[in-house]
Parts: sequence; C-alpha cells; structure tokens
Amino acid sequence: MVIAERKAKPELPDASEARSRSRVDWGALAPVVFFGFLIVAFGALEPAVFLSGENLASILNNGAVLAMLACGLTVVLAVGEFDLSIAATASFAGALAAVLVTQMGIGVAVVVPLVVLVGLIIGLVNGVLVTRYQMPALIATIGVSSLLDGLTLWITDNSVIFSGFTKVFLTLGDWRIGTIQAPVFYLLVLGTVLIVTLRYTATGRHIYATGGNRAASRMSGIRVDRQIITAFVIAAVLGSLAGLIYTARQGSLTPLFGASMLLPTFAAAFLGSVTLARRHFHVVGTIIGVYLIETGTTGLLILGAPAYTQQLFAGAVLIFATIGARYRRRGST
Repeated sequence: MVIAERKAKPELPDASEARSRSRVDWGALAPVVFFGFLIVAFGALEPAVFLSGENLASILNNGAVLAMLACGLTVVLAVGEFDLSIAATASFAGALAAVLVTQMGIGVAVVVPLVVLVGLIIGLVNGVLVTRYQMPALIATIGVSSLLDGLTLWITDNSVIFSGFTKVFLTLGDWRIGTIQAPVFYLLVLGTVLIVTLRYTATGRHIYATGGNRAASRMSGIRVDRQIITAFVIAAVLGSLAGLIYTARQGSLTPLFGASMLLPTFAAAFLGSVTLARRHFHVVGTIIGVYLIETGTTGLLILGAPAYTQQLFAGAVLIFATIGARYRRRGST
C-alpha cells in the first residue's frame, strides 16, 4: 500500500492579499500626519493669528489657483510625461485675457472661450511634439514655455496692467460665499470632474495604463499617443483657466506671474503621489499637497520667516516627496 503523505496546504493568495490590504500603509499616511502636525504646531505657536477664521479662509483661497495648476500637471504625470510649460501657459492666458479686456474692450463672453481655446492649442502642440515628433517632454515643454513667456512679454509690453478691467471680468475671480472666494468653488468643480474622469471612465483607465506600461497598453489596443495628447490638452486648458481666474482675482496682471508657481506645482503633485495611494499620481493627493505647502509657508510667514519661504519649503517638499516615492516603490518590490 502506498500511503500518501499529507502536505501542508499553501496559503491561499486571496487570503494573503486580503491581509496585506488590511495593513495600515503608514507611508501613504505620512503626508497627512505631517499636515496635521503643521496645523497643530502653528496653532500652538500663534493661536490668535494662525487659527483665526480669516487666516484659514486665506489659506483656502490662496491655494486654489495653484491647486488647479497642480491638478492639470497631475494628469500629465499620470500618463508618464512632464509639462514644464504649464506655469507659462497660466501667465500667457492671464496676460491675453488682461489685454483683450483692458485694451481691446472685448467682453467676458468672448474672452473665456478664447482663453480655453488657447489652452487647447498649447496642449495639442505639446502633445504632438512629444508623440509625432518624438521629442522628450522636458525639451518640448521647455521650448513651448520659452515661447509663451516671450509672447507674454510682447503682448503686455513687459509692463504691469492694473487698470481698465471691467467689473464683470473682476467678478469672475472675486465673487464669494462668506469668506470663501470664487477660485475655491472652481477648484471644487474641476477637481471633482477630474477625479471622476480618472477613476471611473475609460479615458482615466487608459491614461493610467499608458503611464504604467506603454508597450502593454499598445498591445491591449489602447491608443497611447491619443492618451498622451489628451493629458497635455487637459493640463494646458486647466493652466489657461487658472491664469484667467488668477488675473481676475488679483485685479491686475504682472507678466510671468506663473513662474513662481512652477516649483510648488511640481512639489504638490509629487507629494500627492505618495499620499493615500501607492505609486501613482492622483488628484486628491495633489490637492492635499498644495494645501500642505500653503499651510507650511503661511505658518512660517506668520512666525516671521522671509518672503522667499515658499520656494524653500516647496523645494524641500519636492526633494523629500521624490525620495519617499522611490523608497516606497523599492519597498513594494
């Protein structure tokens, strides 16, 4: 008689995966914990100023335009590319809107669609350069950024525009509910649309698939070039809208205002990629990243830090977020 030995049953994959999913991913929660720490720390050091309703509303309002830019950049990063022209797109769109309104007397009903159309064209140019002409995205978007900066200085004659804005145009960026200004509500709508698009539509799934593995995406029938162009168009349109809204909110235009937003935009997007989700860029994480940076810089300014604190803080966030992303990626393999 042959007696079969009883072997220990291997652990079922489903059970193993379920247990791994049940573990708390502290790496993904670290930025949220740090965000909470900043609020507690600054609130303890300057409770009368930092925790005031006026200051908290100011943080929310001031971060909204930057969050729009960062959300647009998030889509390009999700598809596996870079867009260094998004800040210049905002500057050019804001300048174009200001010139059309103050110098040519064109109404808002024409200016807004025109600005969106300009963003669409810029996105198409970026996308075509990267896909059809096989240019590295860094080179293509740096070139486009330089062209846009030159056009901005040309149409504004390199001068600040501070008068001639119509009341209707200013209302675009200045209407409010209580102490919460218009850009926050625009961000809420645009952010919701992006979240739904990226999470629940075929376009979003194809964008993430393209960013994850282009060869496999092509083999599965996904039109990779179309996804890349779509991502650049979304980013440029959001950049154009952000520039328009920023100009309307400020009530004036300083040429190349977007240049100071580029570093915080990238820092927020990369910080968002290691927040709440593993190894991919997503809108919710990006918005958290924006307001973490805004909270940190505002708190430091209240404590007496110099005006260039935002650049220092955003640079540090970008470095540590990139290191964190690589560390977590290695830990998951």
